[in-house]
Amino acid sequence: MMKLISTLSLTLLFVLPSFGKESNLKWAVDSDGRLTARGADDTTEWRCEWPAELRYWNTDGKEVSQTLTPANGWKMERRRSSLVCLQEALGFSIMFDFTATGDVFTVSVPAAGIKESAASRLKTLRVLPQFGAAKEGDDGYLVVAQQSGALCHFRDKKPGQHFVSIYQSSCQCPMPLFGVVRGNSGIAGIITSGQFDARVCVSANWGPQRQYAIDPVFTLRSFREETRLPDDVTVEYHFLPKTEANWLGIGKRYRQYNFARRGLQPLRTRAAKSPALAYSAGALEVRIRLGVKPVPHEIKEQTPATEPPMRVFCDFARVRDILDEFHRQGIARTEFCLVGWNRGGHDGRYPQVFPVEPALGGEQQLRATIKHGQKLGYQMVAHDCYYGAYRISEDWREEYLRKERDGSPQKGGAWGGGQSYNMCLARAYELFAKRDLPKIRALGFKGAHYSDVLSIIGPRPCYDPKHPQTRRQDAAAATRILALAQKTFGGAQSEGSLDCMASALDRLLYVDCDKWLPLMKRPYVDTCVPLYETVYHGVMLYSLSTETVNSQPGEPAYLKTIEYGAVPLAYFYGHFLLDASKNWLGQRDYRYDDATSLKQIVSDLRRVYDDVDRLKHLQMEFLEGHRRIADDVFETAYSNGQRVVVNYRKEPYSLSSGAIVPPRNYLLLAR
Repeated sequence: MMKLISTLSLTLLFVLPSFGKESNLKWAVDSDGRLTARGADDTTEWRCEWPAELRYWNTDGKEVSQTLTPANGWKMERRRSSLVCLQEALGFSIMFDFTATGDVFTVSVPAAGIKESAASRLKTLRVLPQFGAAKEGDDGYLVVAQQSGALCHFRDKKPGQHFVSIYQSSCQCPMPLFGVVRGNSGIAGIITSGQFDARVCVSANWGPQRQYAIDPVFTLRSFREETRLPDDVTVEYHFLPKTEANWLGIGKRYRQYNFARRGLQPLRTRAAKSPALAYSAGALEVRIRLGVKPVPHEIKEQTPATEPPMRVFCDFARVRDILDEFHRQGIARTEFCLVGWNRGGHDGRYPQVFPVEPALGGEQQLRATIKHGQKLGYQMVAHDCYYGAYRISEDWREEYLRKERDGSPQKGGAWGGGQSYNMCLARAYELFAKRDLPKIRALGFKGAHYSDVLSIIGPRPCYDPKHPQTRRQDAAAATRILALAQKTFGGAQSEGSLDCMASALDRLLYVDCDKWLPLMKRPYVDTCVPLYETVYHGVMLYSLSTETVNSQPGEPAYLKTIEYGAVPLAYFYGHFLLDASKNWLGQRDYRYDDATSLKQIVSDLRRVYDDVDRLKHLQMEFLEGHRRIADDVFETAYSNGQRVVVNYRKEPYSLSSGAIVPPRNYLLLAR
């Protein structure tokens, strides 16, 4: 008979807002730290053999892994609803708090509940490892919130464990979400604290029992001498009813969590308060790169004497030609983002942006161009950056740079301004965002203002003792920059899909990192699914990937945009690297060489705009369903009852209703 340290059976003590139905949860922890849990009216038992696995530096400085089990010298003590695990030889004490509310089981390790009384130091803590593990051949799958989303079925995998970081880049997990579906049962795991220093471990066909599982791992410190993570680590396990026990249900549960607990608002609600955002939500997004210094360039540390001249792609007068051609061809609703209007062009002299680049026509011509576009009915927005700094900048000082653990400035890539250095975002907000955003607005720009990089490169620590930042604090500083842009311009956009900034983000460029890390090439991925889109469609505007930039109707990348509810993105002079083979923005580039070529480009974009206009109302709806109805035919359902069927085939597809989906096209179906 299992000796229980803690047992709980709940009958609706409390139900979280928006989380739905009454339910019972039963859970127990025995004297060896084994956990079992079961959802309402569910016969599936979710089990974990030990509460955690840790990695630490021993007294010799070597890294060692250990599970928290009596066999490894751990003692388990009951303290109300907590379990305290003690290892006297190592000097470790770790307290786990367990609670159950509604259909949510929560495990938390308070920062104050971790003790290190000897010379050994903790590195990572893996919470509830293998919780609810399935076995090879079972019915179901793991849900990995990587890029758009992926499923790992419980079969035919090479044995392995794969660690996928949360928030460290958009190529990894942009949400602190994971899930397991076993038959008719499912759980949505949401990391609610410690997520900025977390990974998930995907176990595939692992160990003697050939198990499949996904569980969170928290980095408590990155190196032995670092101060331990000051944040609590907390994971909520949402037990889903049978009707929601699938990847869609997992995405919808996190969407509900965002509304109820994080204070996010639907796009429809925010757009009602911001005419600029409402316009952006129904517009074609067009970016125009105006100019950039040669990339790469042999001089990495530029000075005024060695700075190369800017390559002018499109000056302000030629931008007006583009605007006129759009208007002439009846493209009525477009948001134009001007890239590289600032001193030195794109990535030319950040954090310096003023004066407006003279080679493009200077401030007078920029103001005239903005007014011209607005007179034609277009929304004109600007691109800037608060992440990278260049030595050529008149604002250059090492004081505000992000520092490595040895005190050296953290380097970024080499771009138009030469070698970039990463700014501490807290300093960037105080010194430059607050200074420059009002000045940029005064030029006339209004709409979804673009701040580069912030939401695609994950939060990073700063070790400068004058302005130290944890990853969580770094994300908060990025959010402050975006929130200021929202307030100043009526909307904010950035490059990637990291949802730690979702409260201040209205539009993003890329959900998927197709060029760098195609999901289908991961050994644990069987199927890609629109999990991120299930969470954020109707909340944020998004383009799908670099591969879809400048794609045209009928092309697979364009059809994927429609299938995933994304907004097409057009880019003039997206290809700017000197080595053309290394450009990453789509298969084609739009370049205004003469009036004839511009007319053809805009004619092609008119077809794209017609789709944007036809489907724009769906941007205010939630994505409620997605399924493959036949080979190369997919249906996406929305909260207003409408459905979009996308046919990738070379021949028409007949639906059961008799409707015909044209080849390499889509069909919008009414309720």
